[in-house]
Amino acid sequence: MGEDREHVAGGTEPPRPEGETRSFDRQFVVVGGGILLVLALLAWLPEITPSAAHGLISDRAHARVVSVLPATEDAPPIATVEYVDGPKAGQQEQAQVEGPSGQLQLPDYRPGDDVIVAVDTNPDGTQSVAVVDRWRLPLLRNLVGAFAIVTILVAGWRGIRALVSLALTLVLAFKILIPALLAGWNPVLLAITLGTLITIATLVLTQGLNRQVLAAVLGTMIGLFATGILAVIVTQAAQFTISQGSEQITFLQQLTQGRIDLSGLLLAAVIFGGLGVLNDVAISQAATVDELRAVSPTMPRQELYARTMNVGIAHIAATVNTLVFAYLGAALPLLVVLAIQVESFSLTVNEEIIAVEVVRTLVGSIGILLAVPATTAIAAWLAPSRVTPPAARRRARHLSTHEGPRLPAAHEVARTPAPDQGPPAPVAGEAQPVPVSGEDSPQPAD
Repeated sequence: MGEDREHVAGGTEPPRPEGETRSFDRQFVVVGGGILLVLALLAWLPEITPSAAHGLISDRAHARVVSVLPATEDAPPIATVEYVDGPKAGQQEQAQVEGPSGQLQLPDYRPGDDVIVAVDTNPDGTQSVAVVDRWRLPLLRNLVGAFAIVTILVAGWRGIRALVSLALTLVLAFKILIPALLAGWNPVLLAITLGTLITIATLVLTQGLNRQVLAAVLGTMIGLFATGILAVIVTQAAQFTISQGSEQITFLQQLTQGRIDLSGLLLAAVIFGGLGVLNDVAISQAATVDELRAVSPTMPRQELYARTMNVGIAHIAATVNTLVFAYLGAALPLLVVLAIQVESFSLTVNEEIIAVEVVRTLVGSIGILLAVPATTAIAAWLAPSRVTPPAARRRARHLSTHEGPRLPAAHEVARTPAPDQGPPAPVAGEAQPVPVSGEDSPQPAD
């Protein structure tokens, strides 16, 4: 007590408990290891993008509008732009003003606005420049920073680990997934393999390496395989065209000249579209099994599975709605257009571009539904038959950390001889030692 008062009076903090120190060290090692892994992948992953894939689209550059000449009956508006960075920094050029993504409606550019310009090289070697969009990277960087800050404030170390796993996912997507697709790899196999790797890396970084993660990874793999197989079967049965109603696929077909399996590309999109929700469902079921086992160490595995499934079933409705609303939000403008053009709802759904979204939603939902019982069964099977409840574990850890030397038990105190006294009195009912001949036995008198 006196030492504690001296700590408080002196303004110094008491030493940090050993358990908290170990937890901090473990979090630091996990986060540091994740960051090193991301940096290593960025530095050492080989470039697998085919050389023919570069230069298919016009180059982009950051510029600033100096002046704008309004459009006339014979010519579109012309802007004078100055390059802000890159090899042409400080140079000025005339650029035609275009709408973003080829839109007819032109933004109202003013002098001083930062913009993106497209630089195309013509067959004769000359270059044509066009203003194609506004410069938004500073806003996006600030938004990413706000997202990271809120994540850390809400989730602490777990939030930092989630951000590291997100960075790892993006690195794998941009350094492996997209270059491999451009190189002509099988999109479905690539999506299942990379989806499994992303699941393992994400769950290990955020949850650690334990039974929960093992069950969640195995359940996610089952859901991924089910989604991939079902997507292939349904797509072939529906007899979709190669473009599957997507203008981007048609444009990509012209650019890549058949190097990419475009039908497989949309199947991979189905698999990745449900991967995030699949991870969420799998880790939730695995964590529920562990919590129920900790509360009731003697609960039979069949009952453990049934109770966890009750939680999963309650979660399924919201999970499926999440996937449906994600696809609905992406296709909402198109649905409005079709509602105006086609009076019959059934005919609207039959349109290929809508039927593709329906297939994505339903196939992804089926994969998620199958992952719930699979993950629950695996987690219940991996759960130990008897575990120490969390409260007892914390109490035992606290006693082992903060208690002093163990005091002797009552019978040990009774048997302990006092100073300058003879041997302890025999205890009733206890067998007495038999003297050994030649040592403590009485000697006959001479």
